Amino acid sequence: MDATWKGLGAGPRARGRPLTRAAMIHPRRRARAVCFSGRGPVRVRPARRRCRRVPGSLRRSERFFGRDPRISHRHPRPSSRATNKRPGLTRPRFALPFWSSRACYSSGPRERPVRLKSLRVENFRSLQTLTIELPQVCAIVGPNNSGKSNILEAIRRVLAPEWGPRTRDFTEDDVYLRDETLDIEIECTFEPPLEYRRLKEADPVQIERFRFVFDRYKIGPQTGTRRLEQSSLNAAGEKPTIMTSYGRKGAAPRFEPLIGIPQDLRDAVPLVHIGIDRSLRRQLPSAQYSLLRRIFEGINERLHHPDQTVKIRDRQGNEKDVPRIERFQQLITMAMNLLRTDEFNKLETSIKRNALEQLGLDADADAIDLYFTPLGTMDFYKSLDIIIKDHGFAISATEVGEGFQNAIVLAVLRAFEETRRSGAILLIEEPEMFLHPQMQRSLYKTLHKIGETNQVIYTTHSPHFVSVPDYRDVLLVRRNEEGTYVVQSSLSADNKRRQKFLKELDPERSELFFAKRLLLVEGDTEKLALPEYAAGLDIDLDRAGATIVEVGGKRNLKDFAELAISFQIPTGIVYDKDSSDFRDNREEEEEEYNEMLDSLADEENGVHVWCLENKFEDVVRAAAGEKNYQQLAQKYPGLSKPTRQRLIAADAEMPIPAQFEEILTWLAPPPETKAK
Repeated sequence: MDATWKGLGAGPRARGRPLTRAAMIHPRRRARAVCFSGRGPVRVRPARRRCRRVPGSLRRSERFFGRDPRISHRHPRPSSRATNKRPGLTRPRFALPFWSSRACYSSGPRERPVRLKSLRVENFRSLQTLTIELPQVCAIVGPNNSGKSNILEAIRRVLAPEWGPRTRDFTEDDVYLRDETLDIEIECTFEPPLEYRRLKEADPVQIERFRFVFDRYKIGPQTGTRRLEQSSLNAAGEKPTIMTSYGRKGAAPRFEPLIGIPQDLRDAVPLVHIGIDRSLRRQLPSAQYSLLRRIFEGINERLHHPDQTVKIRDRQGNEKDVPRIERFQQLITMAMNLLRTDEFNKLETSIKRNALEQLGLDADADAIDLYFTPLGTMDFYKSLDIIIKDHGFAISATEVGEGFQNAIVLAVLRAFEETRRSGAILLIEEPEMFLHPQMQRSLYKTLHKIGETNQVIYTTHSPHFVSVPDYRDVLLVRRNEEGTYVVQSSLSADNKRRQKFLKELDPERSELFFAKRLLLVEGDTEKLALPEYAAGLDIDLDRAGATIVEVGGKRNLKDFAELAISFQIPTGIVYDKDSSDFRDNREEEEEEYNEMLDSLADEENGVHVWCLENKFEDVVRAAAGEKNYQQLAQKYPGLSKPTRQRLIAADAEMPIPAQFEEILTWLAPPPETKAK
């Protein structure tokens, strides 16, 4: 029997020629094809369609079911023919480590996981123009409404795979000041660069940046309409050219610019986001980009390794080792057979019959089958829930209070650290939520351990999460009339200074990172007494965002002042001209140190220095008068000097020294005063 072209749809060159396999399977072409066998026209049995494939590229089934010859750790799946013979057998699905990708090939194993090196943002929410370097562990601190969350959101918009290329993910509300004439641009730079190639034998190209641009069409029928353009860029900021075809005899290989950000490149930059909403549902394995999902992907990958075996007894009662995945497939086949009730089989048969009828196919003649298949191993992991059992009553952990759910989310975070997963970028908003100080310190240590093999970027309002000597890990966020800006310290981190801050920079002193204005004093006497004098002036230091930090002695003033100034924090320094820190005839050394402190003054940049000619107690004595001071001191006998000075300052009979009033007025200026 010969199949030939016939009918109105066939051109003169096609009529009478053998019918191709593509023509037989294509529905429109099949409708125009007629077979003559001497008994009249009969229907052609559709042949299996074979699509032309570029040499070296992946079949669609190979991409989705894990058989990729270019990634050595994959295991071959059972053949489709064998699978069709066993309807209950599901194809195994192999999860990749979450730093690799399906078709983003590299010339060898990556020496270190990819991390976000820098971020550049223009006209996104409160970020008019922003360029920052991002360390391995990054603490973003600043007052409310300063723009901290907008920085994390800019990163999430570019790196989170769920955003995709949809223009509706950006709106006019995301544009700075809602100015319709402005365009949003977000650019993330990676270190080390990603390597990408579409064809197996092609040379990889270096991808160093992802860029999102939310602008408008310039020409065409959609002129003026908003669009979202995504780009993968090389080190020069240009779209790289990749090989898309090897070429044939007499034809050169084809090269084209890389358009957009392929999903394979997105998969190579794994992102985990833990927002303010600590809902456990967002962190269960069923959530596509959750922390638990990442952990179970690794577990599922190892499950398919040949050394993962389980002991079972055969029919003779002998124990033997079989691969876990093989045993899983046996049991899931048994479970599927158990579930195949008469109603189940009737439903499956009905769907198959109607679907094939819609396609004009015959199940018996065309050897085409359609059936339900059970879950794979990863599907089971994704369906897991966390159950809390209390006094015999079981309830899903997603139904309990926010505090309990937050505790479980943080427990998952610690489990992530204990399993030593690596290569992820974690964005965490306010990790201190619902935690008392001891647990905050514990979680901070966990984040730093995670940061050894992953990049951790978090926002915080807690000094327990910045009480570190690595002050370069801190990004100080501020906001002015021109929008959000970020300050990073340029102070050199030599070992001597690092060790000193490791000893001195405790959580209480770390409040300096959160201060709108900072006053550095020598010791506890000034720290306790000055707030009482401020109360006498009706000045609320806390409301003004002002902080007084005692540095543990005059010798530490310079280091703390240089640290605060490097973050552009408006800083005041108060010191005694003759301090007990300099004894044993060290007048010359103290004079030199005083000169260094005075040289830090820079009123234009908000740095003020006050020298007390006498000791703090002598200044108070002079303001009160000797007789009055003695009477005040006798009211509070047997107390330490700092406590006695605090009580004297709070006493209604104690006048406020003029120099203290000047200091406190600068520290918390009235709203109408523009003090520098």
